[in-house]
Amino acid sequence: MENISKYLENKRFIQWVFKPNNELEEWWKTFKTEYPKEKHNIQLARKVLFQLKVTNKTFSEEEKILLFSKILQQITEKQKSGKTVGFIKVFMKYAAVAILFFSIGALLFHRQDNFNPQFDLQNLAESNSGNEAKLIRPDGENILLEEKKSLIEYIGDGQVIINNNIHKPISTIKKGAPELNQLIIPYGRTSKIFLPDGTKVCLNAGSRLVYPEFFSDKNREVFLVGEAFFEVEQDKNHPFIVQTTDLRINVLGTKFNISAYPFDNIIETVVTEGKVSLEQKNARLFTETTELKPNQLASFNKNSGNIKITNVETDNYTLWKDGLYKFESTDLSRVAKRLERFYDIHFQFADPLLGMIRITGKLELGENRDEIINRVALAASVRIVKKGEFIYEINQ
Repeated sequence: MENISKYLENKRFIQWVFKPNNELEEWWKTFKTEYPKEKHNIQLARKVLFQLKVTNKTFSEEEKILLFSKILQQITEKQKSGKTVGFIKVFMKYAAVAILFFSIGALLFHRQDNFNPQFDLQNLAESNSGNEAKLIRPDGENILLEEKKSLIEYIGDGQVIINNNIHKPISTIKKGAPELNQLIIPYGRTSKIFLPDGTKVCLNAGSRLVYPEFFSDKNREVFLVGEAFFEVEQDKNHPFIVQTTDLRINVLGTKFNISAYPFDNIIETVVTEGKVSLEQKNARLFTETTELKPNQLASFNKNSGNIKITNVETDNYTLWKDGLYKFESTDLSRVAKRLERFYDIHFQFADPLLGMIRITGKLELGENRDEIINRVALAASVRIVKKGEFIYEINQ
């Protein structure tokens, strides 16, 4: 699927599929003649786009998030079987493609006054790369977040402060369904955002948050890929909903953490204050509801569909937002995965069984990653050898 992403990320190709004209027909006819080997990729890209196609209607905020999550869920399931090395980058690219259908306004192709067919965006992948932290606004503006820890805050009337810089509101009328923003935080970065309703979200490394420009529906709904800690602003009349590819978390006013990375088979939800309810998604929308109270962890298994509730020490799951990592009798493989995301590095196990070693301790995550890695090696009684700038090998 990597070979077709260049077409799915090309506005001119998308318009040709859904709203063709003589000029576009001629252009792509010539292209296929000059590059016959691309015919198969073009055919596959057209099929993917038709799967994403929806009716010409105005979507509510909740409908947008729901449809987006279904698309990502299908993509995740298909990509798992491929076991490709670049899955993360491909996953993020396709998430960006799905959002493209909504962020420019319901469907780009039903608002041709905002689309110039002469403008050929050849490489949307560059603006949605998994290597840069950025905020993508509904009008297509990409705001790069240079700081390792970024801060975003909505202050009213559509204005947003990003790392102490004020950005003017997008010139849209506050009525109807709001358009969507994407906050993309790659490995090695974190971010904190105050949403338009005042809800505070700490976004961990390797995560993506999709949220509306303003909350207008009965529910305040966002979409999460990765991990985030939420402090929800209470509003009894407008419940707050966090949606992942597999779960829907409903809250009023509370504090909780969600870890829903696409590669992890388990989605973890931990409540530190208040209550949340979890609804599992399937082909017929939602099934059972599970209530979660303070100091409880819900572990949802994507394969079996089972949810396990346990009482836990919440600091072990939430201190990452404060730059700390506390673990208690935790598998070395899990600790390594945390460090991989925080420092944007990769660990190789000389023996897979080494990943089962359980260790206990607390790490103050900072700039000196080698020092942190040495502490982990000491706690696990293993050797961690640096094999490259970003690669480490764990052995006896």
